[in-house]
Amino acid sequence: MSQPALDVIAFAAVVVVVLVDRRWAVVLASSAAALGLAPDAAAFGGGWAALAMLGAAALAGVGGWVGGRAGSWLHQRVGPDPRHSLVRLPEALFGPRSVRIAAAAVAVPAASWVSFNVPVGSVTVVEGRLFPIAVMFAAGAVRLLLARSVSDLGVGVAAAALATSAGWLLRGGGDPLPAAIGIAALAPVAAAFEGWLEGRRQGTAVEARG
Repeated sequence: MSQPALDVIAFAAVVVVVLVDRRWAVVLASSAAALGLAPDAAAFGGGWAALAMLGAAALAGVGGWVGGRAGSWLHQRVGPDPRHSLVRLPEALFGPRSVRIAAAAVAVPAASWVSFNVPVGSVTVVEGRLFPIAVMFAAGAVRLLLARSVSDLGVGVAAAALATSAGWLLRGGGDPLPAAIGIAALAPVAAAFEGWLEGRRQGTAVEARG
């Protein structure tokens, strides 16, 4: 697959990561990030590298579901809503999504510059192969820096972790796959934590109605 095609796939995944909200935000963002980075990972790391990305997406879905079930069964008191704002912010002209879009628009050319000027491992900078990783990491950083809720933090951690994992594979070296898998595992952990909080909130609501 050509590099422009890999860049387009990654950019489409970044759009999801930047915009996704509401319930299952971390699971959806993890899936989008993994699917967006898998073709690029396969291009320089082979089938096992792509499988590591896709496995992280699958585990994020499982982790979110298991966390939700565990939260609804084992809750002892009401916990914070993962989608509720962590801080009280004044009313603004633009909503959180508008701010994230503006920040991501600035991050895209920055990621392009990084891909052509920062060498990683044996990959030459003129190839621009770092763009999918750089732009995904930038999207995760945007979600972290502009986080207003636990879900925002989870999405940022998941996207940044998957981008770092793919970057570790691109860097190469001895056997980068185990370390890359360990880094990518942060995405399912974030999804499970969001699901656990959501399960506690819903379980408490059901108990109150009963």
